[in-house]
Amino acid sequence: MPTKNILEEFFDKKTLSILKLFLFDDTKQFYLREIAKKAKVPVSSTFRIVKRLKAMGLVSETIIKKTKLYSLAVSKDSAYLSKLLEEKKGVIEEFVDYVSKLPGVDMIVMHGEEAKDKANIIVIGAAVDSKAVKEKVGEIKGKYNFNIIEYVLDPGVFNQMSQGGLISGRKVILWEKPA
Repeated sequence: MPTKNILEEFFDKKTLSILKLFLFDDTKQFYLREIAKKAKVPVSSTFRIVKRLKAMGLVSETIIKKTKLYSLAVSKDSAYLSKLLEEKKGVIEEFVDYVSKLPGVDMIVMHGEEAKDKANIIVIGAAVDSKAVKEKVGEIKGKYNFNIIEYVLDPGVFNQMSQGGLISGRKVILWEKPA
């Protein structure tokens, strides 16, 4: 069993789904029905779970007239849970695992600084199926709300762009075709 799913076996899947929504979209405020829809949890269960998370100090409530908005509370506990449940590494690994098996791929490189919800990734190879790469990017965006900005480049073009300073800064090789 993959380690990232261990928590899902111990805890209620509905609670984890709602908690992940707050943790990985922490700049937003949500209506109760919006939380229920995005987390795919019934509204009545969502109400109960949000009430419990609020009592635990993980979620804060803002009342504007008759409207209640919920957001992630900034606390040591929410920061700890965010690190514990973070899926970024798994998302990038899933992308690399899929793309590295496509014909023609020679190397996969992360370019620039890592961010919480996005990564710039360059796929290097001759005649790489860029449509398959884009489909995987879309799947990951829908599944994890994680943006991968992908570039599919021929090895010669990549080398010219790197030497010309067009691809400067931090580069991390995520995968390289065995020699």
